[in-house]
Amino acid sequence: MTEETPITTAQRLQPQLVDHFMHLIGTQRLSHAYLFNGMDGTGRQDLALTIALRLFCQNVTSAGFPCGQCAECRRIIAGDHPDVIRVVPDGQRIKVDQVRYLKAEFSKSAVEGNQKIFIVDQIERMTTGAANSLLKFIEEPVGNTVALLLTANKNLILPTILSRTQIVDLLPVAPKELAAALAEVGAAPSQQNLLATLTESVAAAQDLLAEDWLKNAQKSIEHWFTACCQGDERAFVRVQTDLLPLAINRDRQGILLDMIVQIWHDALRQQTGAVDPQTLTYPQVAQASQQIAQRLGVDRLVVVVTLTLATRGQLAGNLNFQAILEALTLQILAQIPRR
Repeated sequence: MTEETPITTAQRLQPQLVDHFMHLIGTQRLSHAYLFNGMDGTGRQDLALTIALRLFCQNVTSAGFPCGQCAECRRIIAGDHPDVIRVVPDGQRIKVDQVRYLKAEFSKSAVEGNQKIFIVDQIERMTTGAANSLLKFIEEPVGNTVALLLTANKNLILPTILSRTQIVDLLPVAPKELAAALAEVGAAPSQQNLLATLTESVAAAQDLLAEDWLKNAQKSIEHWFTACCQGDERAFVRVQTDLLPLAINRDRQGILLDMIVQIWHDALRQQTGAVDPQTLTYPQVAQASQQIAQRLGVDRLVVVVTLTLATRGQLAGNLNFQAILEALTLQILAQIPRR
């Protein structure tokens, strides 16, 4: 099998957008700032790299695509071109030194020609101050520069940046294609719906499945959820005994919070009518989520779901993970009517 390149991956995942941007470059109508919005696995990095390749390619094909083989293309793919500036988070955040590097590069002209491109992935992981530092560049670009800002969730981006960039929503991975790919890497049917809400990247899904992490996390959250539904205060204890051991790093803490959102979203879905349990993210506790949906009613259930959604922002604000979950558990228990 031929190994995929950023160009072929982008064409496979986002064919219409690739054609669109190749046409914009060919007709010299490319804007200077874009925000690509798409979950992991949708090819946002590959699309951005394909644009960079096309801008610098020495042997553009007759169809208007970068060749991927010339010296300029090879340097870009290897991450060795001085006028293609790429930044990705170092851990949970885009760090201060990375922001300093970006700001310094913003003020410089191209090194080897008259074209320069910035690709900043997961821009939602920038601090507010760092994100604001982008505004001056976006508003007053130096020379012939293009900024491609990439995110998995545009709702986390500052409105001032949204209003100054052209927002491009990437096509999601087709559900059937994703389900088949997840099955191929060992995801059980009861895990596939949940995984599809957490990532569209098969590689990321494999990482979650490794060493039964997802299986154990799913089971622990089901036990915690069941205790919450019963108004059992031992749900609070389960945070420390069951959930904390799974929170091995900041990324996994975020995944656990997303998984908690999904189990309560299952209940909200069942509040609105009959739902096939096999379409839920937690089919094993379908009966429990249906019962709590009936007991709480829509208003209280919306309160609970809203509380779970707020936890991601709390984690991004560097609040302690255990404190976030314990506070959430107490708030949920306060919503459960006593029998």
